[in-house]
Amino acid sequence: MMALHQQLTKRRVLAILVSLSVGGLLARLVELGDRVFYYDEAWFGYWVLRFMENGVWEYRPILHGPFFARVNSVVFPVVGANDFTARVVVAGIGALLPLAAWLFREHLRRAEVVALGVALAFNPVLFYYSRFMRKDLPLAAFMLVTLGLLVRAYDTRTPRYLYASGVTLGLAFATKESVLLWLVTWLGASVLVFDRVLVRARDTDGDALTTLQSLANRAVAGVRAWWTHGVLSGVLFLAVVVYFYAPRAGPGHPIGLWKGLTGDIASLPAVVGEATLGSFQAAIEYWAEGSIQNHAYLPYFTDTAETIVAGALGVTVLAALGFLYDRYTGDSPRALVAFNFYCGVAAIVGYPLANNLPVPWSTVHAIVPLCVPAAVGGVAVYRWGRSRLPAREPAALRERAPMHVVRAAVAAGLLVFFVASAGATLAQTSYQQPHESPLGDPGHQIVYYAQAPDDLRAVVDDIDRAASTGGGETDVLYVGERLAMNETRVDYPPATGAWHARMPLPWYTEALGADVTSVERPGAVGNNTPPVVITTPALKPTVAQKLGDAYTSRTHALDDIGDRIVVVFTRADGA
Repeated sequence: MMALHQQLTKRRVLAILVSLSVGGLLARLVELGDRVFYYDEAWFGYWVLRFMENGVWEYRPILHGPFFARVNSVVFPVVGANDFTARVVVAGIGALLPLAAWLFREHLRRAEVVALGVALAFNPVLFYYSRFMRKDLPLAAFMLVTLGLLVRAYDTRTPRYLYASGVTLGLAFATKESVLLWLVTWLGASVLVFDRVLVRARDTDGDALTTLQSLANRAVAGVRAWWTHGVLSGVLFLAVVVYFYAPRAGPGHPIGLWKGLTGDIASLPAVVGEATLGSFQAAIEYWAEGSIQNHAYLPYFTDTAETIVAGALGVTVLAALGFLYDRYTGDSPRALVAFNFYCGVAAIVGYPLANNLPVPWSTVHAIVPLCVPAAVGGVAVYRWGRSRLPAREPAALRERAPMHVVRAAVAAGLLVFFVASAGATLAQTSYQQPHESPLGDPGHQIVYYAQAPDDLRAVVDDIDRAASTGGGETDVLYVGERLAMNETRVDYPPATGAWHARMPLPWYTEALGADVTSVERPGAVGNNTPPVVITTPALKPTVAQKLGDAYTSRTHALDDIGDRIVVVFTRADGA
């Protein structure tokens, strides 16, 4: 291990982390657009497109933060709107995540920094949800980077890290309301770490009070020396939050950020208030004070635990080993290791209580912090196995080889098992069966049950062909009370029940520029029918009779549960 440590110079460690990011980016871009959009991806993506068209936006807690509304509305006009481009920002964030390990280099051994980079780059859950248009992976990434920047500010006493942390924390707030859970978790972990410092001072010096006074004096001195930087970093944080959360004006929306900056200066206080206190109040009312979390705890915890075992067993086991190893061996347990272990455990226990549904992506918020002690645990297992190898001398080899070889084999076998199982899970969930939830066969716990099946891509292709004909005529017709609505009703959120019943198809009709209409009853279907007609199974015979032999039909499930079924009729000539 000493030889490995000597070989891993800081420059080589950084080069390895950069290589992990580059390789991770390439791996994430492979087949990035192949998986059909999941329900929420389509939901978020649709409203980004509508915002681009009408310029109106206001915060709605059910849609979480405005990160995609701001970022993807810049991406789409440049590279187009499709499944690949909608996910590419998250893929980039996931690929860059291993570089966050470099921020902790003063608190982790060089081999541990590399191990942390590997875990962040290729854990199956983190990998899968970095190829997903959801905000959980960006939130976890921004919070880890924020922690790293604060650590660097403490290590180097350099204000620029504090300023940068204000920006990354603002970006974290722009993702989703779970950032408040992160802050609560940080507070609880800090209390536990602080308590351990006082207990250690009592056991070693017999005087915890003196240590407490010393820490308080240092904190006061730090505030006095850094208060200006703290205020300025807070201003940066506030500026990011206001930019993302400020409403955008339009018909029926009298105030907006650009309107206030370019003309109506008097409205700016209202804009800032709506972006900050208004958004915070709306989030608390919806997510904390409502009835959305009124559910049994145990089934949600069981689902979380199953996802952790299925997608992060190695990280979890090694995190526990790393925490115990760092705490009970050596002379100076590291606060960073304990802090992240406490955060990860709290997320495993706490998110089932906070979730409104049993969702696998919430485990991202536990896995990211657990990667820190897991890196320590992985290197500790390696060192344990490596140090037990027999000496070169023949006498020592004869005397000590059997037990040492066994221990080395156990260490190697454990690490190889974790790496191999993670690789197999990553390949299955991200490439081989990315549509298959636990309800499928084969299926995996990482994949959510509302994921649309793979065969729905045929419907997307039908819509694409219909929209490409142009001419301003209807391309897609929905038939049936469950699917029919006034199409202008979904120019602005909230949407209708019929719109939700169509998901994820509205994302594709909007992204492909298809003209859509609907009728409640098959009798209203005219003679000049569009190339694609979508209805419910109950209406299939009537619609088939109305359309005649010119159309062929296929039945598709819109999610893996199978309770949202549509029948898609396409004109045989494809015109």
